[in-house]
Amino acid sequence: MNRDTLLELLRCHATPGDEAEVAAVLARIWRRAGLVVTRLGDYALAASAPRTRRAPVLLIAAHMDSPGFAVDRLPSAPRAAAGLTCLGRPAWSGHRAAGVLKTRAGRLPVTIRTRRQRGGADFACTPVAPAAWPADLAHGDRVCFAAAPEFAGDRVAAPFLDNRLGCWLLAELAGRIGGWRTPWRVVLGAAGTEETGGFGAAVLARHVQPGLAIVLDATYEAPAQGVRRGGGPVLTLSDASVLLPPARRDRVRGLLAAAGVPLQTEVYNFSGTDARAFPLQGLACPVLPLLLATTGNHTPRETADLRDAAALLDALEVLAREEWP
Repeated sequence: MNRDTLLELLRCHATPGDEAEVAAVLARIWRRAGLVVTRLGDYALAASAPRTRRAPVLLIAAHMDSPGFAVDRLPSAPRAAAGLTCLGRPAWSGHRAAGVLKTRAGRLPVTIRTRRQRGGADFACTPVAPAAWPADLAHGDRVCFAAAPEFAGDRVAAPFLDNRLGCWLLAELAGRIGGWRTPWRVVLGAAGTEETGGFGAAVLARHVQPGLAIVLDATYEAPAQGVRRGGGPVLTLSDASVLLPPARRDRVRGLLAAAGVPLQTEVYNFSGTDARAFPLQGLACPVLPLLLATTGNHTPRETADLRDAAALLDALEVLAREEWP
């Protein structure tokens, strides 16, 4: 797997509703692999090989956005704080974090600050000295955590692993799906705004109309459930967006076990993924959420094991060989 591609994706500034940088990386890689890329407004993009036969569609999808902030109060002086509204649920321990502001003119290092108060928290940012606010700073400009990815063997630590890991898998799949033996026409999909309502996945679902959807995302390491980094991909059995029948759980588990691919499972009744978009669009297709266990989710330092990503690619090929009711 190409770690340079992961680095490029991690350096993108892509908060919910402003995913153009990630979309541009994926579109370039997909086109280079000979796939036809379709843009679905500002919400999503999809890619597949030129259609040569009629076949049901297998959609493999991930979301491009990561939690961040939008400027909601402009500063009253060159070094005064600008107020921020959360987009999604960014989180970190402590009261400040390194960030990057993106305006029409470019990027500016900032310090993101939080002040706990009754009823929640107040977020703001200030420029890193000696800089001052750019003249073009505008209401609604975006701020994300500053990215400084670190690799240690198979471990990666960086912000945005939720869900640049999923986008990395979509990039890797571009050169692989042509060699799969599958009854499906495979479509790769990348959606926006997962962290703020899943609008992109709804547009993607309506456009693609898959017969099977596999949703890629990040999840939490959960030792109490036996879910750990390095243990392989995680199949979500239940959360706020999906409820898998036990029979489907058993089929996935059996297929991957027979192929020697590790699999973990998780059960929640909160949080969720873009899996919710497909039944909400009235689609009857099976939806399989295959996730990667991480720690520090939505913080400036998320951590994952890249062996899990490699195993997830193997799992996708195994599942793509099968017909699914």
